Amino acid sequence: MVRWHVVFAVFGRNVKQYFSGPLGYLFIVVFVTVCSVMTFSPQFFADNLANLDQLTAALPMLLLFFVPAITMSAWADEKRQGTDSILFTLPASDFDILLGKYLSVVAVYTIALFFSLIQLFKLAQIGNPDWGVIATTYLGYWLAGLSLLSVGMFASSLTQSATIAFVVGALLCSIPVLIGNYFRGVIGLERLGFEWNLRDFTIGLIPLSSVAYFLALTCLMLYLNLIVISRRHWSRGQQLTKAPHFVIRIVCMAIALVSVGYLSNTALSTNWSRIDLTAEKLYALDPVTVATLQQVRDKDREVLIQAFVSNEVPRNYVNTKKHFVSLLRQFAEYGGSNVRLRLVEVEPNSDAAAEARVAGIEPRFDRSEVAGRVIEQDIYLGAKVSTSEGEVTMPFIGNEAAIEYELSRAVAYTIDKSQQISLGIVDTDTFFAGPLFDGRRVPWAYNATFNELKKQFRIVHIQQDELSNFIPKTESEETGDGAGESVLETANGLDENLSNEPKRTPPDVLIVADPSSLDEVAMEALVKYVKAGNPTLVLVDPLPFRWTYQHPTQIGVINAPRQNRISGRSPYSEVLTSSNLPKADGGRATRLLDAIGIQWDYDSAVWHLDNPFPNFRGIWPDYVETQLRSFYGPYDKAFVFVRDRSGHQAFDPASPISRGLQQLMFVYPGSIGRIADSPFQFQPLVTLSTDSGITPWDQLTMTPKQSTRSINPRTGEIRVDEQAASSQITMEDLVVLEPNPQVRLDPNEHVLAAHISSSADQGLNVVVIADLDFVSEVAYEQAEGLQVQFDNLALLTNAIEVLADNSDFVNLRNRRVRPRSLVKLEEVFDQFRRERTEQQQEAEKQMQEEMAAAQTKLDEATKDIQADESLSFIQKLQRSSQEATDAQRRFDMRKRKLEKDLEITIKQLQTEEQKRISKVESWTRYSAILTAPIPALILGFFVLGWRYYNEQRHISPQRKIDTTLSS
Repeated sequence: MVRWHVVFAVFGRNVKQYFSGPLGYLFIVVFVTVCSVMTFSPQFFADNLANLDQLTAALPMLLLFFVPAITMSAWADEKRQGTDSILFTLPASDFDILLGKYLSVVAVYTIALFFSLIQLFKLAQIGNPDWGVIATTYLGYWLAGLSLLSVGMFASSLTQSATIAFVVGALLCSIPVLIGNYFRGVIGLERLGFEWNLRDFTIGLIPLSSVAYFLALTCLMLYLNLIVISRRHWSRGQQLTKAPHFVIRIVCMAIALVSVGYLSNTALSTNWSRIDLTAEKLYALDPVTVATLQQVRDKDREVLIQAFVSNEVPRNYVNTKKHFVSLLRQFAEYGGSNVRLRLVEVEPNSDAAAEARVAGIEPRFDRSEVAGRVIEQDIYLGAKVSTSEGEVTMPFIGNEAAIEYELSRAVAYTIDKSQQISLGIVDTDTFFAGPLFDGRRVPWAYNATFNELKKQFRIVHIQQDELSNFIPKTESEETGDGAGESVLETANGLDENLSNEPKRTPPDVLIVADPSSLDEVAMEALVKYVKAGNPTLVLVDPLPFRWTYQHPTQIGVINAPRQNRISGRSPYSEVLTSSNLPKADGGRATRLLDAIGIQWDYDSAVWHLDNPFPNFRGIWPDYVETQLRSFYGPYDKAFVFVRDRSGHQAFDPASPISRGLQQLMFVYPGSIGRIADSPFQFQPLVTLSTDSGITPWDQLTMTPKQSTRSINPRTGEIRVDEQAASSQITMEDLVVLEPNPQVRLDPNEHVLAAHISSSADQGLNVVVIADLDFVSEVAYEQAEGLQVQFDNLALLTNAIEVLADNSDFVNLRNRRVRPRSLVKLEEVFDQFRRERTEQQQEAEKQMQEEMAAAQTKLDEATKDIQADESLSFIQKLQRSSQEATDAQRRFDMRKRKLEKDLEITIKQLQTEEQKRISKVESWTRYSAILTAPIPALILGFFVLGWRYYNEQRHISPQRKIDTTLSS
């Protein structure tokens, strides 16, 4: 039985001894200062996240030196001074004394950790951290320190030299600290490391398995410590007989502790083995999931979930596999006997791998480096959900945030097939579903998006000329009354074929990507379709991207709304066109826009000042990267990043489509707005702040031309003729982007996506998104390069499900960690960017004015010569030619100089802006570092001063030296 009064006596003695001098306070000051340096590292500001990730990454190495410094004197000084003999004469057991000493070093570490909390005030001042995540992170720090303290105490019990105790303690502590790094990728050994077991704490969880790991290590090392201090009771003969006995005990205890840790990590049900303290409660089942599983039980359906997961996965898939398996077990628990789980661990080239392929589970090839060796392997991470009514296969789970959504949707669709949404995709020049060759769809610019849509919805492919088949006939059409005729029945002699086509049931939702490319017949059918109240998702884009196949070193825009349809003489017309007829409304889609009551600038792109990735330069194919910048506008105008900011709400919280979105990325999007007298409801979903502007087509694009100069022999005037350079794709079909488009801030909030509806039950129901590239391969490549998960696909799928009035899973799809950025610093940086943009615009304006003045002088030189009556015709011709040539040369030189000066000015402005940003970051960092040790210093001065005061007060006056006599 533990004698707690002895434990507390030993505890109090050692704590007082530690803080009796300045050394204890010095350790705390150093600890909190180093913690602050690590927390507010340059990478902290680069990540722009209000969390402790940087400290977490460095903490194990910090503890590797700090913990032995605390524990090195725990036993070593007792032995060196001989006080251990006095200590063991107390009426207490060895365990009581050991526990008292251990609690004392735990108290010292806890006090040091407590003082490091001062850095959280700075974190809260500049950002909005998730305090639940902060709490679990510090709990992980505390448990990690507890386990290493037991290791350090064991090292101190082995020697009477504090220096040797420090060195041995650091070496022993390095085993659990470094084993995960050394055996990175070897999951069995990596689980024994600190980094692995700290991971869940840093994302807001309290995992039972990691708690068991730290406590098991603590118990094992304290037991070893107890054996060492108990050896004094052994006689010389017992040294030989008891040593093997205790070795067996230690081995058995280690096996038992490892077994407990393994069971807690793999066998326990995760809904109670992990406590979720995140603000979003991401790791607890959503009510939609619980309701779906309850529906399984109510309908008494048997659901079989067959999951195939690789036994060993690369490091970047570890969390995904862990979350996937955890959710599967929770599904099986909540579903009871109605949900049967079959979890198959797959080894390469095994029967399980063959079975997985038969079930439709597709492996993903991964090539990674482990301990200096390149490992190539196929990863299985998928599931098949089956019932008596159907089955849904998830070939590969690659997105950790969407696992619960994927599983819940699969279960719901297998027990009720009517819940699966039918999605119609119209073939336009964009070919959103991919071009059709030899009866099959080939991969195209939107292949990744289309594959995701195929997994979630039932796809219906619709040709342009098939749109009219989904529109019910009017009464006049059924009776044959000519008054009911429209362009559908009269254009191009198609009336007989169209009127005889059987009417088809419209899909739940229709996607029309790039309606500007529809011909007259298809546009008329689409307008009727939309007016009939059919849910429709419209994607418009003033500048849809295409790689220029004829000139692979350029990136261009083909089939943009302002351009003519690619001519039939082009060898690529079969690939890039969906109709042989001209574009309706000249590519403006006027009839459709008027029908839904919105306006859209079909030839203007929007840009946004906010850029959370200022050093980002775009990810493009290798064959265009070298020459991209010469044709491409500034990167900060091409990519439009959208997120909620301080003072501006980018996503409408009232709509389920946009409520859960966090960050989007568009590529040269357009802007839409409501027509003033529109009778329909216009609900903005995605809105840019006033720190945005419009770039017109003429300033954004250019057509490569060949210039020829000629002189009028009668007047002497110089004429410059420009013709399109020769190309198999005509220049009406192809443009490239202007390298320096002039842009201007405007006071408007530009809407990039909106939901248009009417109050009637069967009225208008349309969502319009003013970009196509946000779900193209171009956008996915940028996200991969940034290593950021944008919500682009979520915006698209949310819109589809809300339009179909089947939004049960929308909120579930949007469940993920909300980015906690450094909002206060962002406000300051935004002001810097705003000022820099205004100065840049002023410099551009001055350049344009000087260029206009130079052009005026050039024109006036020719006019003056022509007005001089003293010159003959031949003299005028010669003078005009010479003056024009000289003036043109001076103009070209002036233009080059002005452009160079402008480029230098812009670079200087950008450099000055970066200096101001760096200055603010440096001030924030150094202020946090300097203020961190202040509380510990104040406490140290106060305690030491108070002790000195009490010592002086209790000294007898007769024992004090009389300073007056000595002087």
